[in-house]
Amino acid sequence: MKVNTVFNSVELSYENSHMIIYAWLKMVWNDERLTWNPTDYDKINYITVEHHEIWHPDIMAYNNIDYNTIEDRYPLSMVRSTGEVMWVQPVKFRIHCQADMTYWPFDTQTGVLKIGSWVHSTNVINLTDTAHEIEVISPHSEWQILQVSSEKMTKIYSCCPNEPYNHVEYNITINRKINHYHSIVFIPASCTALMNLLVFWLSLDDRCKLIISLFNALIVVVILQVLYSKIPLILSTVPLITTYYTYSLALIVSTAIISVMIKNMVITRKPLSKPISSIIQSRLIEFLTMKEPSSNNRTENESNEIDLQYVEFDKRQAFAKIIDKICFVIFSIIYAILLSRFVF
Repeated sequence: MKVNTVFNSVELSYENSHMIIYAWLKMVWNDERLTWNPTDYDKINYITVEHHEIWHPDIMAYNNIDYNTIEDRYPLSMVRSTGEVMWVQPVKFRIHCQADMTYWPFDTQTGVLKIGSWVHSTNVINLTDTAHEIEVISPHSEWQILQVSSEKMTKIYSCCPNEPYNHVEYNITINRKINHYHSIVFIPASCTALMNLLVFWLSLDDRCKLIISLFNALIVVVILQVLYSKIPLILSTVPLITTYYTYSLALIVSTAIISVMIKNMVITRKPLSKPISSIIQSRLIEFLTMKEPSSNNRTENESNEIDLQYVEFDKRQAFAKIIDKICFVIFSIIYAILLSRFVF
């Protein structure tokens, strides 16, 4: 008997770990009892008969989760004068598929569909020719069929050691259409990273530093809520994109904390330690703060306490700018690693 499965559409249910398959199951077999001579019947070469009028094979999906049978919604079969019977049935299979959401929305899922006779062994029904086609009639909005491979399998069960049974295994691979995911994955990921890095280039007394950090954190929290609304929490695998946004939220909070600490350090009256003061007066400050280092002559020549406080204030500002630029470099490297690992 020949079995040809035409796959029309496939979708995935995360919550239930089910793959739903819409297909046409085409079966062709020979029945010697249904042969006739066309010349004896006005040259009629074929007829259509009701399902209950002739014998049909009990082909079904072994791993179908729903009621395990093929519904007779379109029961007509075509019988040729040679005894060849062709039966085409629209079918819907629901099989188990453990979804791996690690690379969402770039994920590719694979399910295995097993089709064969439920009762008859190869002595009665032998699947001699198995084939498959992909004909997308009603394309799914989110999933597309990437590849289908078929293989004929023969198995001997302990209950019937002398009767081998065969079935067809279809490995169905689908991938997600990612075009409409750019708005919640790529663009927000890049924008939140740039906004967080922008904070390190704002002036120390700019109130926008904290405002941007808080606004950025709010955006990331909203994005995480959107992601969790699309990705069930019951999954065993955590998508990398959610890991990225979790780390991104931690970096944004770290940026806000660093900004507050730097602000407090600048406005405090406590002088910097000698090692830090020596760094401030080195040429490193020219590169990181774009300013000439403060001269010691001013503190030596000026005796006024106010002038000394201004000198210390300038040093603290210079040191704060150094911290900002160092954090900018470190955070840029971290974001580059996170984006390359979890997003792009």
